[in-house]
Amino acid sequence: MQIGLGKIATILKDKSQEQLWRLFIEGDMHAFNLIYSTHYQMLHNFGLKFLSTAEIEDAIHDTFLNLLSYKKSLKEVNNVKAYLFKCLRNQIFKIKKSNKLEFSLIEGTIQSDDETNDKEKALVELKKIILELSPREREIVYLKYFQSFNNKEIAELLDIKYQTVRNILANAIIKLRALGDDIIPLLFLLFK
Repeated sequence: MQIGLGKIATILKDKSQEQLWRLFIEGDMHAFNLIYSTHYQMLHNFGLKFLSTAEIEDAIHDTFLNLLSYKKSLKEVNNVKAYLFKCLRNQIFKIKKSNKLEFSLIEGTIQSDDETNDKEKALVELKKIILELSPREREIVYLKYFQSFNNKEIAELLDIKYQTVRNILANAIIKLRALGDDIIPLLFLLFK
């Protein structure tokens, strides 16, 4: 009896990300495809903060090709999402270094007032304010508040100490508060 691809995908979807990772490093390409499709959009959104659309698509594909190339030497991971972020981040650094581009976490095209709703306006204002932070502060704020990583995960992802993450976040919040009283209403509008 042969099981169809749809049935395999259904069986694999019920697995945790860590179980899928284990299956992938054991050679299961269906598990690999599911890991790829599950995390692609999240990685793409993260990468757009650093690179153009075409560059980030290439970086994501290179990241997953590297995983395929080195799957025999890969180990089990406790957090697949954090591991993929770290792999992509390394790939982005390689691209940035080779292109000698300035590292910038938050970029955005500001649309005219007529084209945006309140939430989009608030996001544009928040992005302007966040651009006042250092690149490291922007990166940590993005991971914490836009990608919902906790401090421990951020420390592991960025390969820095937990206390360093806390200190940088505290400094960033102090800077954001100093930039204006408008920041708190913007955050409430964005995250309600």
